[in-house]
Amino acid sequence: MADGWRQSWSDFLDSIRGKPSRQTSEPATEPQSESVTNPISAVPGSPVPITSPEPIAADAFAAATHAEVTGLTSHSGDDIPSETNGKIETAPSQPNPRRRPTPGQYAASVLAIMAIPGTLLFASSDYFADMALPSPPAPNVVATFEGGQITLEDIESHLDVLLSSNASQGTMSQDMLLETVEDLVSDQLILRWAANRKPEAEESFQHAVRHINENLNLESFADQLHTESISISESSIREYFDKNKGRYEGRSFSDVRDEIRQALIAEQEPAFVEDYIQKLRTNASIARSFELLDVPSPTQEELENYYRENVDRFKLPRRAIVDELEFSESEFGPKAQQEAANALLSLQGGTTFPATAARFSNARFSPSAEVAEGSRNSDWDKSVFTLVPGELGTVFQAGRSYFVVRLRQVVPAGATSFAEVRSEIITAVSAEKEQRWFADNGEMTLFTIKGQRYTLRQFYKEYEEAALRGQFAGAEGMKRLANALIDRMLLVSDTYDRLLDVANKPLADETRLRLLRQMMEQEEVDDRIDVTEEQIEALYSESRDRLVSPPKSRIRYIRIGLGSNEDEANRSRERADEAYGKLTGADTAAAEFASVAQEYSEDVETSSNGGEFPEWIGESGDPFGELMSHPFHEAIQGIQPGKLGTPFELGGSIYIVEVMERTAPQKLSIDEARPYIEEYLTNQQHRSMAEEMQRRQLQEAKVQLYPQVLEEYLERTASND
Repeated sequence: MADGWRQSWSDFLDSIRGKPSRQTSEPATEPQSESVTNPISAVPGSPVPITSPEPIAADAFAAATHAEVTGLTSHSGDDIPSETNGKIETAPSQPNPRRRPTPGQYAASVLAIMAIPGTLLFASSDYFADMALPSPPAPNVVATFEGGQITLEDIESHLDVLLSSNASQGTMSQDMLLETVEDLVSDQLILRWAANRKPEAEESFQHAVRHINENLNLESFADQLHTESISISESSIREYFDKNKGRYEGRSFSDVRDEIRQALIAEQEPAFVEDYIQKLRTNASIARSFELLDVPSPTQEELENYYRENVDRFKLPRRAIVDELEFSESEFGPKAQQEAANALLSLQGGTTFPATAARFSNARFSPSAEVAEGSRNSDWDKSVFTLVPGELGTVFQAGRSYFVVRLRQVVPAGATSFAEVRSEIITAVSAEKEQRWFADNGEMTLFTIKGQRYTLRQFYKEYEEAALRGQFAGAEGMKRLANALIDRMLLVSDTYDRLLDVANKPLADETRLRLLRQMMEQEEVDDRIDVTEEQIEALYSESRDRLVSPPKSRIRYIRIGLGSNEDEANRSRERADEAYGKLTGADTAAAEFASVAQEYSEDVETSSNGGEFPEWIGESGDPFGELMSHPFHEAIQGIQPGKLGTPFELGGSIYIVEVMERTAPQKLSIDEARPYIEEYLTNQQHRSMAEEMQRRQLQEAKVQLYPQVLEEYLERTASND
C-alpha cells in the first residue's frame, strides 16, 4: 500500500486545532504581518503575488527533547553560489533585499492563483436544494443517515474537541454548523470504509497512530510545563520589565506581563526539561547494545565490483557547449524562420547573444548550455556537432523550431574513472550494506527500557523516517538518534503515568479519523489520478506568457574576507576601498579589473582568471540551494550590465562585483514547467475526485439534513446571549 497518506503529527494538530505555537523567544513589540507578498518584478504585465507564511516558532520543549530526532538545526553557510564551479560566501543572517522568486515559485504562483477552491458539499453546494425537508425524528436530531444520526449534542461535543485550544468559539453561524455536521457525517462514512478495509491490521497504520498519540501526550506535557511545573515569580517579571522598558515603550506592565512571563518560561524550559529527562534516565533501567549500529564499511573489492557492474552508468556522451536562440513555430508561427534569420544577421553584425535575445524576447535563449549528443533532435546534433568551436552556424530547423547556435566547445565522449566516482560509489555501496545489515539483524535488541525491548528493525524504521536524515548518517549519528529515541520513550512513558493519554483520547480519536480519511483518499482517489500529456500541454499553452524564469548574469568579482575580529574587518574594508578606488579611477586612471582582482581578491578559484565567475549566475529552480546563494543573487541584480557595483558585505566577506552581461527573463519551456503543471493538475484532480467520492458516499448512506433544527438552535443561542 502506498504510504503517501501518512502525515506528521504536527500537521494533524495544525489542521484540527489551529493551535498557534508558543512564544519561545523574547516577546516582540511590533505586530508581525501574517504574510509577505513579493511582486514578480521581472515578469511583464501584472505581477503575480507570492505569499509566504510566517515561520512557526519551534516549541521549546520539543527543541529540548526531540530536536535530534527531527533534525531541526540551523545551518550557517560559508560558501555560496555554486552554480557549477566557484564559491562565494554568504550568510543568511544578513538583511536581504526583497526576494525574487525562483523559476519553480514563478510557476507555482501562476498556477496557484488559477486554482478554484474546493467547496463544502453541504454549505456551498446544492446537494440538498431539491430535497424535501421532513420533520426530524426528534427535536435535537440535525441529520440522519443509514444506521445512525447526528444530534445537537454530538455537534457540541465535536466542537469542544476541535476548539479546545481556543479561548472563545466566537459567533456560531449556520454555515459553521453545517460544516460541523458534514464533518460528523463524513467521519461515519470513513468508519464504514475502514470497517471493510481494516487498515488497523497494517503495521504502517499502527506505527502512524502510535506516533500521533505519543506526540499529543508530549504536547500536553509541554503545556503542563508552562502552566504548572516552571514557576516564574512576579518580582522576576517586574525586574525584566524594568530592564527592558525601552522595548515596551507605550505599553504598560499589565499589557505585557503575560508576554514577559512566557518569554521567561521559554528561557528556563530547556534546562528544566534536560534536568527532568536526566532524572528519568537515572530512575530507569536502560541497557544499550549500540555496537549493533557499527555497520561494516565497504571493502575495496566491493567498490570495484560495483563500478564494473554499473560501468554503463559512468559513460559520458559527447557534449556541445553552446549559446542558443530557439524560435518555435508555436510562438512565432510562420514567421519563425524569418525571425531566426534576422537574429542571425544581428549576431553577424557584432551584436552579442544577450542583446539579440533581448530584441527577440519571445525566442528562448540558452547561454552556455551543455547539450549531450542524442538528447536533442538528430537534426540538431547534425547541425551543431559539425561546427568548429567559436563558429556561428546558419539557421537550421529541428522539430518545430528554428535555431541559431554558436558552438563554444565540444567535450569528447568518455567514461568517468573509478577514482573520479569513488566517493559516489562509496555512498551507494554503503547504503546497500546498511540496508542488508539491518534486514539481517533486525530482530536483535538494540536497547531495553524498563524491560521493554526495542529491536534494530524498529530503530531503522525510525531512522528512515527521521527529518534531515543525513544528520544521523554513520554509526555516531545513529547512536545520537538512538539516545534521542530513548529520551522520547522515557517521556512518553511518563505521560502515561500522568494519565495524559486518557485526557487526550477525544483529540486522538479525531486525528485517527483524519489519518483514515487521508488513507481512504489515497486509495480511492489518488491511485486513480491520471494527468495526461494533453492536459499539461493545454495548461502550458494557457499560462505560457506568465511562466518566466529570472534573468541571469555573467560577472567578475573581488572577494576580501572580513577576518575574525573588528580590527581585521576594518583593515579588510580599507583594502576593499583601495581596490574600488583603483577600479573607479578615484585617485588615478582606472585600472583593469583583472589586474586588481589578481592583486586583491582572496578567492583562489577566480582571482587567477581576473575574477571572472565561470558560469551564468542567477536564481535557480532549487529552493534549498537558494537558501544560501539567493542573497548574493539579489545583490548583483541591482548592478547594471557593464557597470561596477559599490563594495558590499555578505557572509563574512566584502565583494566588489562587475556585471559583464545579463540575459532577459526567459519563458520556461514546457519541459521546465512540466513538474509544476503536473503537480497543479494532480491537486486539481484530487479535489474534484475527492468531492465526487464524498457525494457518492453521502447518497449511498441516504443522508437527510434537517436545517430547521440548526436554525432553531442558532435562534436559541442568540437569545441566550
